[in-house]
Amino acid sequence: MASYKRSATRSLRLRLLVLLLVPLLSLAALWAFAAYLTTRDALGKYEASTTYRKVAEPGTSLAAALQQERVAAAVLVNAGGRERDGIGTARAGTDAAQAAFRRSVLSDQARRTMSETTRRRLDQLLTQLDGLVGVRAQVNAGTVDALGAINDYDAVVDSLLRLFGSVALINDPDIYQQGTAIISVSTAHEFMMRENALVLAALTTPEQRLTGPEYTLFARSAANGRYLFDTGLAGMKPSLRGPLDRLAASSDMGTLRSLEDSIVAGGAKAPLRPKEEAWRSTVTPLTMTWPQATNRAGAILTAEAKPIGDRIMSLLYAAAGFGLLAVVLSIVVSVLFGRGLARELTGLQRAALDLAGERLPHVIRRLRAGEKVDVDAEVPPIEVGTSKEVSRVADALTTLQRTAVQAAISEARLRQGISQVFLNLAWRSQSLLHRQLSMLDTMERQATDPDALEGLFALDHLTTRMRRHAEGLVILSGSAPARGWHNPVAVHDILRAAIAEVEDYTRVVVESTAPAALDGSVVADITHLLAELIENATAFSPPPTQVHVRGELAATGYAVEIEDRGIGMNEAELADANHRLTHPPEFDLADSDRLGLFIVGRLAERHGIEVRVTASPYGGTRALALIPLDFIAGDGGSDYDQTWSDEPAVETGWQSAPPWRSPGAAPRLSGVTGAAGAGDGTDADAPELPQRVRQASLAPQLRADTPAPGPAGVALPTTRPPEETRSLMASLQQGWIRGREEDDPDE
Repeated sequence: MASYKRSATRSLRLRLLVLLLVPLLSLAALWAFAAYLTTRDALGKYEASTTYRKVAEPGTSLAAALQQERVAAAVLVNAGGRERDGIGTARAGTDAAQAAFRRSVLSDQARRTMSETTRRRLDQLLTQLDGLVGVRAQVNAGTVDALGAINDYDAVVDSLLRLFGSVALINDPDIYQQGTAIISVSTAHEFMMRENALVLAALTTPEQRLTGPEYTLFARSAANGRYLFDTGLAGMKPSLRGPLDRLAASSDMGTLRSLEDSIVAGGAKAPLRPKEEAWRSTVTPLTMTWPQATNRAGAILTAEAKPIGDRIMSLLYAAAGFGLLAVVLSIVVSVLFGRGLARELTGLQRAALDLAGERLPHVIRRLRAGEKVDVDAEVPPIEVGTSKEVSRVADALTTLQRTAVQAAISEARLRQGISQVFLNLAWRSQSLLHRQLSMLDTMERQATDPDALEGLFALDHLTTRMRRHAEGLVILSGSAPARGWHNPVAVHDILRAAIAEVEDYTRVVVESTAPAALDGSVVADITHLLAELIENATAFSPPPTQVHVRGELAATGYAVEIEDRGIGMNEAELADANHRLTHPPEFDLADSDRLGLFIVGRLAERHGIEVRVTASPYGGTRALALIPLDFIAGDGGSDYDQTWSDEPAVETGWQSAPPWRSPGAAPRLSGVTGAAGAGDGTDADAPELPQRVRQASLAPQLRADTPAPGPAGVALPTTRPPEETRSLMASLQQGWIRGREEDDPDE
């Protein structure tokens, strides 16, 4: 849960970064907006200038070439194919101008600077230029009249003029208005060229006059051209009108207007022959002077737009430069401030983590080891940062550290006191229990009544269990039990002693044990460990079921397996139990429900015994204790094994005598400290310990009919089969019940 909370929280650096980013981003946004406004104008100037250079200039040459080819095509059609010299030259000029135009407008630089409107109109123009091949084919074949040819070329030129209209010199209202006026004058020139094509084409016909549709087109072109010229000239500033005013006041322009009025007034049937010379001498110079005047006006407009562009660039440099400088300075100051504050707070964080992860655990380990701890030496003052608030937090953290260390010292002293109380209570209880066991042993030897002896056996068993619980207090205090053996003890005896310390010992079945003996120094702890595991197996399994115990020699030690038929444990519980067994935690007074598991883990850790709990295939739990090879002292002895295997009570779960009082059993391990072990590991020179045998003190007539030879020459009674004993006891019980019912005075 702690790791989840740490991963879910945000770091201090991130919070400071967010805190500083809000004003910085606002400032950066304002700067970006101001820079965008000025940059847009600057880019507009650059794009308009580039577009004018890449589109308008080569487009003007293309328009002049198309106008010349239009005249030649109209003349060729009306001449019946006789005037072919002029058409070839005109088409060559158009092809050259078109190739140059395409190279310029299709370049990457031109396409990048075009507006969406300019790009769309350019695509339409290129499509119409591709259609010139078809127009020329019709002219060559004579399948189109002069008016149709002129209209086809007019469509191409109109697309070119629309393209010019989308090209502005600069994004300025006044400049845009003046550019539009110049384009109007240029369009008026195009209408004059259309009139010229109609007149020259009509002069090649025998009638030398305009047809009805041609006359209509001429009249409309003359009117539109005059309107556009006058409108454009009126909209121009005085600084731009100079070249065009001179053009308007020229004699050629006056003659052109008179000829237009004369032709329009004469109607469609008026002959053009009388006006041919005057028309040619007037229009020919105007085809050159008119574009020149328009170009000069455009040059003047470009020169006037340059200061505006320079002003825009100055604004761009000011907004971008000073704004960027302000943003950079703000970022630098914010970063320095943030880093300083983050460094101070990170120092506090490191101090707190050092307290929680290093100092306090180190102090606790030293206290548990019994060392004395100097609070002043362990808690030096924290000196981080120059900010008043951070310094106050550092002082508070220093006080917190001293309080935490002092609390740890107090807790360690309290634990030591509790452990000492446990130890004192355990020693007192063990002393009394050893005396009680000694008294019980004396009373058992002197008892002659079987019922009294059975009661003494039960009391002996209860005292043995009480001694195990007292030893648990010793283990909780961190000390070792006082019991010990000088010589190795057979594993059979250790298992019998462990089972003897369990309340439901009658449910325990020892299936098989490989003969072996363990070093006497670890017998007490291993007995206690096995007793806790067996007790746990009997406590968490149904009363009718049995607990099976097996012992086998393994390659890495001696394995004792304890298996029950209980409800078992799920995977999470098994994992938690195994973790506690391999890494026993500090004893918690509030967690007394798992006292046995804690004791097993503490004993296993003390001697390097591997204890693992797994699921049993029968649905219960299987505990495996692997005793290291270092504690195995040798074979347990064949005589003892024979005695063990001849004991029927062991195979059936000790339904009769308790395990520490079975016939032929070795001395119980629950005896007084320092008692010798049994089996082949015992000292040959040591005196043989006395053994109590059932019915040995009874009168001969009360014993079994066929006694079996017992140890040390004592005759043992023949053991009844369990079924016969059960039937006998049931008959006796039924007789007692009937006797009580007959003697009841109330009936």
